Amino acid sequence: MNAAWLKLCLPVADVGVPMLEDALLACGALSVSVAARDDHTPRYATPGEPEPALWANCEVEALFEPQTDALAVLAVLAAEGHSVTGAQHTMLADQDWQAHFRQQFVPLRFAGDLWVVPSWQTPPAEARHLITLDPGMAFGTGTHPTTGLCLDWLGTLPALTGARVLDYGCGSGILAIAAMRLGAAHVVGLDIDPDACVVARANAQSNACEAIDIVLPEALVDTHFEVLVANILLNPLLLLVERFASLLVTDGRIGLSGLLAEQVAPVQAAYGAWFELDPPSYREEWAFVSGRRRANSTHA
Repeated sequence: MNAAWLKLCLPVADVGVPMLEDALLACGALSVSVAARDDHTPRYATPGEPEPALWANCEVEALFEPQTDALAVLAVLAAEGHSVTGAQHTMLADQDWQAHFRQQFVPLRFAGDLWVVPSWQTPPAEARHLITLDPGMAFGTGTHPTTGLCLDWLGTLPALTGARVLDYGCGSGILAIAAMRLGAAHVVGLDIDPDACVVARANAQSNACEAIDIVLPEALVDTHFEVLVANILLNPLLLLVERFASLLVTDGRIGLSGLLAEQVAPVQAAYGAWFELDPPSYREEWAFVSGRRRANSTHA
C-alpha cells in the first residue's frame, strides 16, 4: 500500500512532553501521542485524584502528511531547544483501518454460556445467551478484564434468576443486558453520563431488552435489589459503600470491579462492615470483589 503518513518518534523526559507536543503540533503534526519508553507500568486517571504523572522516560509519536520533510521538522525542534537525539522517522503505510479495527473484536464466551458478539461476526451456533454489541462511545464490550470478571460472576450467580438487578455505572449497558439474558426479572442500568445512557438504551433495544430501565442517578426509583454490580473505579466505590448497602436487600449479592489488584484491600476494609465478602478474583492486573449483604441492624 502507498505511504499515508510520516511517523516521527522522539525520546523525551516527562517534564519535556507538554512543550514538545505543542512544538510538533505547531510544525503541522496531525496527531501526537505519548507512550512509555522503558517503564510500562499503566497510568490510570481516577476521579477525585490528581492526574497521574507520566513515565520518567517517554516517547512522543507524531503523525504528519506523507510529503512532510522529517529533517526539516527536526531542525525546527532543535532550533527551539528540544533534544532530537535518538529521533526516528518512518513512513507509515496506509491500510483498511476499519478492517484492522474490527479484527480486534471477536466473539467472546463467558460463564453461563454467555456470548458477546460484534454485529459483523456470525454468532456461534452453540451460543445460548447472546449479546450483540459493537464498540462505541461508552465503556464495555467484554474485552476488558474488569468487564469479563463481572460477566463471569453474573454467569455463575444462582441468585440472578428472577432477581431485581442494578448495574451501577452501566456504560454501554453490557452488564445490564447480560443480567436480563441470564434470567433477571427486572434490570436497571444507571450512569452519571447522559451520553452513556443514550448508548446503553440503544444497545438494550438492539438486543430486544427494551424492558431494562436506563436512568441517571436522580431518576433511580427502585430502592431494593437482590443483585448489584458496579464496574467503576476505586474512589467512587469507596464513596458509595453505604449507598450500595442501602439498595440491597439482606443477603443481596454485590459485585465490584474497575479495581487494580493493589486496590482490593481498601475495598475489603470499606465493604467488610456491610457485606460478607468472598475471596477476590483476579485477571491480569485487575481485580473483582463480591459479597453478600449482612443482616446488620447497626447499619440498616
